Amino acid sequence: MRPQICDFLPIPELMQAKSILFIQPHPDDLEIGAGATIARLTSQGIPVSCLTVTDGSAGTYDQHMNPDLLSKTRRNETAKSSAVLGVQELLWLDFPDGGILPYEEVRAEIAKMIRQVKPQAVMVCDPWLPYEVHSDHIRTGMAAAEAAFLANMPNFCPVDLQEGLQPHAVDMIAFYYTAYPNTFIEAGEYWNLKFEAIGCHNSQFPPDKMNQLRAFLEAKAADYSNQSGRDMSDPVEAFKVLTPAHLHIFEEAWRC
Repeated sequence: MRPQICDFLPIPELMQAKSILFIQPHPDDLEIGAGATIARLTSQGIPVSCLTVTDGSAGTYDQHMNPDLLSKTRRNETAKSSAVLGVQELLWLDFPDGGILPYEEVRAEIAKMIRQVKPQAVMVCDPWLPYEVHSDHIRTGMAAAEAAFLANMPNFCPVDLQEGLQPHAVDMIAFYYTAYPNTFIEAGEYWNLKFEAIGCHNSQFPPDKMNQLRAFLEAKAADYSNQSGRDMSDPVEAFKVLTPAHLHIFEEAWRC
């Protein structure tokens, strides 16, 4: 039987990762995109670090909200929610929120963090999500994917090596907020922890918005369960898991 193209590069098992660097454009993306899965992993003793790229200062419709105050508030909310999920380390790049990320700078900073934290897996929002218009998400996802691909090359950002860091190879990249999932994780007892963590972000989700978000995510979880093709009774979170090799001249990656 002729091998399928995707058979040449097997999909890694996300739940077998020994350490994870979670990268989010804004505070609260971790909880919404992967909260139950992160809680499941940390409960198994897997170390998870969370890198937030922007300062979250644009996340309001209140014309009277001070951006510096909002940024500080969202940082505090992230500390509370991360404690709920068992995240061990919080890292911040503090780029301005609001769609003005300088791509090359973000890519270099993420590569530096990968070399510093040395994760086996990187999780980030999928920059190939159809109809996504928020460039913070697009640029963060692309910069993280490229950084994970390049971080093992000593001539990429060599200043890191001059500062004592070493190249580091990432084994897998898991994309949340994806339209092309290939990995489905049952939330089980961690589903309610996901919403407890989201609820820590009071500046973003007052009770009425929280109720709407939960209804949406529960419907989405049921849809993911159907997509999985398996009998999954619990709510499900879904990811596109690839290796760095899938991300360069591999036209079939979207099918894998």
